[in-house]
Amino acid sequence: MRQPILPIWIWLLLPLIALFWSAQGVYQGYIRYQKARGEVLALESEAKALARKLSPTLAEAPVKREELPKVYEALLRLAEEAELELETLNPLAVAQTGGVRAWGLEVSLKGPYPGILSYLETLPKIPHPLWVERYSLEPVEGTRGERLTLDLTLRILAP
Repeated sequence: MRQPILPIWIWLLLPLIALFWSAQGVYQGYIRYQKARGEVLALESEAKALARKLSPTLAEAPVKREELPKVYEALLRLAEEAELELETLNPLAVAQTGGVRAWGLEVSLKGPYPGILSYLETLPKIPHPLWVERYSLEPVEGTRGERLTLDLTLRILAP
C-alpha cells in the first residue's frame, strides 16, 4: 500500500511560512531598536538641556562660609522632622571635587527606617547646592534592624 504523498504546494508553503516567521522576528527587533534609539536621543537632549541649566547655576554665588550655618540648620531641621537623632555633624575643609570647590560635611544620624527614608527623600529639596559623596546605612547593634545608622558625606558648593 502506498503512502499518500503530500501535494507539492505544501512543500513550497512550509519554507515560506518559516521565512515569514523569521522576517517578522527581525522586523519586531528593528521596531524595538528604533524605539530604544528614540528614547536614547530624548535622554541625550534632556541631559544637554540640564547641562545648559547647570552652567548658570554653577556661575551663581555658591555657599559662602558665613552661610554654612543655614545649611546645617536645614539639615538638622530635616532630621528632626524625620524623628532622627543626630550623632555627629563634622564640617570638613574645602576640597576640589570634579573641578568645583565644595565644602565637606560628615553627618551621622540614627533612627527608624521610615525616618531615614524620609530624610533621604527630602534631602534634595534643601535650597542649597549640595550632593551626597558617600553614604553608609547599617543597623544599630542590638535592635534587630529596627533602628539604623546613616552616615553621609555631603559636598556643598563653595566659592
